[in-house]
Amino acid sequence: MKWNLIIVFAIGAFFFLLGFLVLLDQYTQIGVWIQWQDVFHHETFALAFFAVGVGIFIGSISQLVLRAFKQL
Repeated sequence: MKWNLIIVFAIGAFFFLLGFLVLLDQYTQIGVWIQWQDVFHHETFALAFFAVGVGIFIGSISQLVLRAFKQL
């Protein structure tokens, strides 16, 4: 059970890393982290990766809380 939790958190962290790497790529190529004039390009992918990461974290934390209440 502990390894499952570690794997799930690692997957969530992986999506956060992907989002950061997308923004880092934009920064190295263009020189800005977020370009508001072209917000539907790099930022869309970064936001999607961050949203998936947050969803994974929220889902795994809710499962942890549910298991804790079942043990009470």
